[in-house]
Formats: sequence, structure tokens, C-alpha cells
Amino acid sequence: MSYQPPKSPTSAPAQSPFNPAWLLAGLVASSIAGVGSLLLVPQFSQVWASFDAELPALTACLQAYPWAPCLLPVAVLMVWAAAPRARRDRWACAFGVFAGMAAIALMLVALYLPIFVLASKV
Repeated sequence: MSYQPPKSPTSAPAQSPFNPAWLLAGLVASSIAGVGSLLLVPQFSQVWASFDAELPALTACLQAYPWAPCLLPVAVLMVWAAAPRARRDRWACAFGVFAGMAAIALMLVALYLPIFVLASKV
């Protein structure tokens, strides 16, 4: 008689199904930062031009590359593709939401920084 391993009464955990709502939430949150950048930077550029002052480095970078936050949805898809299969939708959502919020906060700081610098000199 040969050795036979014991059979487990429990089966392997079921694969979690693809939930597009999680992925969509991450894509929407990161897209808001990209679209906001494209809409707001040209409006603020007119204000900055009226200052006739040198822009801070963060503001100059945002003015030179206002399309950079538009790459966040691509990064969300890359996180979704690279994450472990069982939780990839939630990882993509978390990354999209946190990256979108961080990009919006950084963008707002960059947009208003020249105004605060000018106010400190007056």
C-alpha cells in the first residue's frame, strides 16, 4: 500500500471576481486631478504673468507640464496589472484615490504659491 496524503475537508478559496466599480473609482479619482490641471493652469498663468516676478520651482514645473497629472490614470492601470490577482481592483482604487488626492493638493499648493510669495514681499 502506498502513501496517500490526507484530504483536506476545506477547498481552496474561491477567486474573487473582477469588480469594475473599484477600478473605475480609482480611474475617476485620478482623472479628476488630470482634468483639473488642464483646466486650472491656463487660468492661473494669466494671473502669474501680471506679477512680473519669478515663479517658484514647483509652480514653474506645473506651468511647463500641466499634462503630467493626466498620466495618473495610466499609473492606476499599471498598478492594477501588477497587483496580485485577488485584490488588484482594490489596490488600483486605493492608489487612484490617494494619488489623485495628493496630486490635487500638490497642484493647489503650486497654483497659490506665487501669490503667497508675492504677499510676503509686500
